[in-house]
Amino acid sequence: MSTVMCTRAPNRLKQVKFFAGFPDKLLEILEKSASVRKFRKNSHIIVGGEESLAVYVLQSGTAYAFTSDEEGNEFIVGSFGEGDCFGELGLLDSKPRTASVVTTSNCECLVIAKSNLLHAIESDAAIGMAVIQSLVGRIRGMTDDVSCLALMDVYGRLARVIQSEATERDDGTRSTGRITHRELASRVGSSREMISKILKDLRIGGYIDVNRHCIVLRKSLPDRW
Repeated sequence: MSTVMCTRAPNRLKQVKFFAGFPDKLLEILEKSASVRKFRKNSHIIVGGEESLAVYVLQSGTAYAFTSDEEGNEFIVGSFGEGDCFGELGLLDSKPRTASVVTTSNCECLVIAKSNLLHAIESDAAIGMAVIQSLVGRIRGMTDDVSCLALMDVYGRLARVIQSEATERDDGTRSTGRITHRELASRVGSSREMISKILKDLRIGGYIDVNRHCIVLRKSLPDRW
């Protein structure tokens, strides 16, 4: 069983982009009714096809969303880190989950029940507009992802993922979090062998280092490879 604990939620929703338009009073109500659940690494938080009953806010750890075919081939459609919100789309149309979410480390999630979130949205027209704006932003991001798959080669898609995942460290370099060749292959629609080859070439060229599955950018990646 993936859930190892359930406790009262702390006050953290103000920092979550999806809830940016919610007034403080409603956020307080949502937080009081929410819970915190812990999941071990490689556990499913959401399973595709199941009923949508809650929205999740990742408070610690990392996870990714994916779809798969009948042969078990996976395609990663999103990755999540601290402060990211997921599962909200299924609450708004009452249809089954279209993707699964699995943890890549031990995770702690804030869980908000569907009924509580929908009640908050219906109570204030301004909240409804804020949610619409959030969903528009999500659609724009998905459009960019589809365009990249259609128009970029494997290197271009891989470079885009690396650069979007990299954050600045204390020493001034930029590094991704832990991400495996398998995850990268699923995200860019390629084979692990091709990803390994490109990363090896980038290391030889002095563009990156790889430390414990974290990709460290040593200099700007070339436009083409």
